[in-house]
Amino acid sequence: MNLTPKNNPAEFNQFLLNEIDLKIYQHKFLKDYVDKAIQGIASLYDQSVINKSQDGWIIILHGDILLVYGDNWAENQIQEISEIFDLNKYTNYTLAGEQLLIENLIKFYKPNNYEIEKIRFLYKATEIKKFNSNELQIKLGSLNQLNELAEMLQDYYNEEYNGLNDKSIAEMQERVFSLIQTEKIYVLIDNSENILSFCTIIDPDIGIMFTKREKRNNGYAKIILSYCSQLLQQKNEIVYVMTDASTTESNIVCEAVGFRPYFNYVMLRINFG
Repeated sequence: MNLTPKNNPAEFNQFLLNEIDLKIYQHKFLKDYVDKAIQGIASLYDQSVINKSQDGWIIILHGDILLVYGDNWAENQIQEISEIFDLNKYTNYTLAGEQLLIENLIKFYKPNNYEIEKIRFLYKATEIKKFNSNELQIKLGSLNQLNELAEMLQDYYNEEYNGLNDKSIAEMQERVFSLIQTEKIYVLIDNSENILSFCTIIDPDIGIMFTKREKRNNGYAKIILSYCSQLLQQKNEIVYVMTDASTTESNIVCEAVGFRPYFNYVMLRINFG
């Protein structure tokens, strides 16, 4: 059964807001977009569709991008969706969401072309391995470290997006200031107070973790990730973190600390050229 905002507004909203669990971690980006749409910050168009069966559901949320998620879905539901939704009407458009479902949509609709922009692994952990920090210390970030942390955060964005999403130092200073004020950034320092790594916490998940380039391959990332993960575990029992699939080192660190992958998120662009 297909539901759309135009033809079934009440049923569509009921299912989206009450039947889909937007609070679970794999729906992080879906929830963010729905919240912005409710606030009037983001657009939600009539071409959106929810297909529900007795056993599962699929949602294609049409906004600035197409957000694609599902639960216990079957391939015949994609056939049902195709009765009212044509993926190939979208030119130079981004799809984002559950990787396996998006791969099945691509297989069904056969767009002219597509290009994967980002794959992210979502991890969770209930048991965190502890690492000996020896003479190193972990502390909350402080204002006297603001400029150095802003430069590190700037380096993070440059590396994470291969220079395609660079940030100004002023923007990074503002971001770090907020993290310090809300006590959401921790630093790993040596006995001379030099910053080696930092890690942010965005309850219920780990945010950004970054080690200075010249300080890498010394186990510092494991130490600070373990520490921050333990803080979250004490509060929530389950801890989450998201990584770039192409960043092998980060994935090795996460699994060494005790995280296990459970959901793949993909962004890809279709019908471009």
